[in-house]
Amino acid sequence: MKVLIVGATGNVGLRLVPALLTHGHNVVAYVRSAKKLELLLPEPVYRQLSVVEGDATDSAAIKRAILDFQCEAVVNSAGVAAVAPWGKSTLPEIFRAVLEGVQEAGAEQKSPLRVWFLGGLGVLQFPGAMSMISDYVPIFLAHRQNIQLLRSLSPNTVDWSMICPSTMTPESSDFSVPTKSSHARLTAGAGTPPLWQDSWLKHIPLVGKPIVAAMNANRYDTTLEQCADFIAADLETRDSQWIGAPVGIIDASK
Repeated sequence: MKVLIVGATGNVGLRLVPALLTHGHNVVAYVRSAKKLELLLPEPVYRQLSVVEGDATDSAAIKRAILDFQCEAVVNSAGVAAVAPWGKSTLPEIFRAVLEGVQEAGAEQKSPLRVWFLGGLGVLQFPGAMSMISDYVPIFLAHRQNIQLLRSLSPNTVDWSMICPSTMTPESSDFSVPTKSSHARLTAGAGTPPLWQDSWLKHIPLVGKPIVAAMNANRYDTTLEQCADFIAADLETRDSQWIGAPVGIIDASK
């Protein structure tokens, strides 16, 4: 596929570039500064990219980049959610701009684009309950409004998925192609965290589910490289099982 990465100079974006190239995709990097990206990547990797400079909050520019390069897929790795419930960040504005650009480009192409967004563990459903995990651990709440925005879309306008990791850490600063990793491929599940460890503690009034959520949270820690590889591998096929879903991930080998 030809894939547009929004935010290619960020922690996730820098891992997505080599992961996508390793999986045989053509990559268009949408960044504020082409010079910054060139300094961050090995020269042989940078030469394999098409690079567009633009603002991640400019939906018209994102649409233009998609259409000019005839991109079939988009990955948004720009923006970071505030941790505290009262915290502010630019993520909601970026998310909405990317989504609008994708929708409008898809309408013009008369075909919905395949899109991956980044979310967080909190937007997944607490197993066995009708609530999100962030109802019990109220952090990174910007992801909640983002997933609600996706779910409000008209059918067949955007083929979206949202990867929902817990903490992501870097394996290395090596961005060469092909990528190498000492970690296992991720196990995934739609809607709820895969391999969740249940406990009778969840039945304790008020505090039970927050305790169980906290007990599970660090089991879903992954690496940036694992998440990038998961997305890149999924984009090898247009008919993904994850379309229309928030996707929980875990390194089952740990």
